[in-house]
Amino acid sequence: MCAPAYELGEYAEPVVALDELQADPQTAAELTAPAAGFHTYRWSEAGVTELMAPAVQRTLAEAGVARDEIDMVLLATDSLPRDRSAHRDVAELLATTGLARATAVTTGLMDCATAMVAVGTAASLVRDGTARQVLVVSGDVADRATGGHRIVAGGAAIASDAAASVLVSATAPGLEVLGMAHHSAPELNAGGGPQQQLLSRIRAHRELFARLAAARGGAPGSGGRDGLGSVRGVLPSNFARNVLRLYLAEVGIGADELRLGNVGRIAHCLGSDPLINLADQLTDGKTEGAAGTSDDGTLVLFGAGVSHLGAVLLGARPLPAVPRGGA
Repeated sequence: MCAPAYELGEYAEPVVALDELQADPQTAAELTAPAAGFHTYRWSEAGVTELMAPAVQRTLAEAGVARDEIDMVLLATDSLPRDRSAHRDVAELLATTGLARATAVTTGLMDCATAMVAVGTAASLVRDGTARQVLVVSGDVADRATGGHRIVAGGAAIASDAAASVLVSATAPGLEVLGMAHHSAPELNAGGGPQQQLLSRIRAHRELFARLAAARGGAPGSGGRDGLGSVRGVLPSNFARNVLRLYLAEVGIGADELRLGNVGRIAHCLGSDPLINLADQLTDGKTEGAAGTSDDGTLVLFGAGVSHLGAVLLGARPLPAVPRGGA
């Protein structure tokens, strides 16, 4: 997996100026407190495919893979039009980015876990030989995905408009996809008191990470980080920092392993957060393990929706390119 890139909404605004927060002082105080950390959100007048296009162009340029070699494009979004105009928008996206020969498929219905499931699906397609080059493109705009609401995730996040992309390739150098897991927990969408919701979410996080460890060959049912290797960083959905620390502490992820710097800078870009955080992590040069160690470590991309969780486990040290015609 290589060349993650993203495009943020063109307007940056302080979250304290949001009408929704001004109408709810208690939520405003909680989300803008240092423990939660929200400061700036991004919004766009563009449609979701217009945000996707520059992200795709950056990924393709960095990956160095010819556009006519891209076999499939997986669009992870809930922001396409609900009518036939979605076909026109996607066709324009493919034409604009030079991908008219690729097959485009949409994935959705998993809220902010959708992109992680799309990355795992792309890796499976490449691994079994169905495709050689699969582009995953995530993106959402609040006007479409959340009905215009900016306070989302049960009051745990402020939504931003953004898109991100990444290439899953059989040949380009990048990070090895070691495993993917997803978990659906309908009870999280069924109400209940705060205590019941907390317990349900903790159980869901434990189940997800147990499945992720099992996908890599670890011990299933451990409910923690056993089997994930030496975790160099967890790149999550940008929820309130205190919320993320609470849930991930329950699976053995410490605060020093969580990458939360973008919570204040860009807020919650819905499904694109883990890919945005990965792009910034790679730019900062913080992914490789210590030279000469037997375990170069792993990275976890983690996306959480209303009642769905998804995670991808990556090797933290980039693999070399595979020569043309190689396996």
